[in-house]
Amino acid sequence: MASTNETGHNKNVANFNAVYHILEEMGPLYNPTNTKLQLSNLADFRNRLQASVTELNNKQPVYKNAVASRETAIAPLGKLMTKALNYAKSLDISSTDKENIAKQAKKIRGDQKPKALNPETKETEGISTSQMSYDSRLANLDAFTHQLASLYQYAPNEPEISIKQLQTMHAELTELSNTVNVAGNALITARKNRNQILYKDQTNIIQLVRDIKAYLKSLGDTAKPYYSAIVKLKFKEAYI
Repeated sequence: MASTNETGHNKNVANFNAVYHILEEMGPLYNPTNTKLQLSNLADFRNRLQASVTELNNKQPVYKNAVASRETAIAPLGKLMTKALNYAKSLDISSTDKENIAKQAKKIRGDQKPKALNPETKETEGISTSQMSYDSRLANLDAFTHQLASLYQYAPNEPEISIKQLQTMHAELTELSNTVNVAGNALITARKNRNQILYKDQTNIIQLVRDIKAYLKSLGDTAKPYYSAIVKLKFKEAYI
């Protein structure tokens, strides 16, 4: 389900397309002197807006797929940390070492598990926060592995919690997380570019529609049906 913000953005784009078609239908009756409101320039604006929307739509599944791959790969990590920790507790090592290993394992498992993000329901802050959370877990996994490797007693017969396997898992998760990071940054940029055209540029969708309404209203009764149709199309200035 799309977020309120994303739904609002998409509705604005759809409604602007509807406005453009109404103005086209007016034919020679629509003849503003403001060049920004002329159909040729509105067509250019609409094309740039659609290009930014297409770019965003292309980036979203790339990010979603990267997140899904990382989620699948990282899912066994918590149980592996528990197994490695319990094995370490069985060793003839100091209580201080055992406490330090336990602290690292807790950081990796996390009492507050980071949530998988859907690009359709999270904005820039959510993507960045999630990435920092995963980067932190991976940094702790690296520290945990080095800590175990420093103990000659840590030599399990179980291959899944061996130092080599923990190192391999860290490398694989790091690569997957980097892929998510790249895709997330691309998604942030694509969303920023779309919002720039929608709301932040000097010529933006909100200002254009206001000016179009004002012009149609100036035409009086001849343009009243078209004006009424456009007024029904709501444009929300989203918080971005």
